[in-house]
Amino acid sequence: FADLSEFGYGVALLNDCKYGFSTLGNSMSMSLLRAPKAPDEHSDMGHHSFRYAIYPHTGTFSESNVVQEAYQFNVPLLELPITIPPQISSLHKRPFFSVSGARNVVLDTVKRAEDDKTSYIVRLYEAYGGHARALLTSRLPFSSVCKVNMLEEPMDGPGIERLDHSTALKVPFKPFEVVSLLFTL
Repeated sequence: FADLSEFGYGVALLNDCKYGFSTLGNSMSMSLLRAPKAPDEHSDMGHHSFRYAIYPHTGTFSESNVVQEAYQFNVPLLELPITIPPQISSLHKRPFFSVSGARNVVLDTVKRAEDDKTSYIVRLYEAYGGHARALLTSRLPFSSVCKVNMLEEPMDGPGIERLDHSTALKVPFKPFEVVSLLFTL
């Protein structure tokens, strides 16, 4: 996406696959195709399919829902059938993980851990370039949680704070930081 905002209002150009944007004054454009002849003389040839949308909004970029709208436009919700273990079958009508308390934090990924099929990775990121302290709530009864890197290896340093007797965590974020958490059931 690209956004052009001023105090009180703005407009975002959303798309599902293009990265070339330019803005000059009050004009914004999106490059749809490039046709370079080197190093690949057949680059960008053939049929192309893409989607785009114009999203006007009130407020500045950081006050708007541009990131959420762009994410939903770019990554539509996918429903996959799963087998729910009996101990958590009563939880299936609510989301397994939710984020609150920080509008600038996006819950991006929930997936099984690569090396431990009884654990889950939850990946979040800060989207607006500011510090945040988000409340991450799990509906799954987990025994432990730790911060991991992209290779799912445990990390040292300041971590997360588990609230007493709950499945909620306080997770701190630096500007544009990606945080991956390993939940062990």
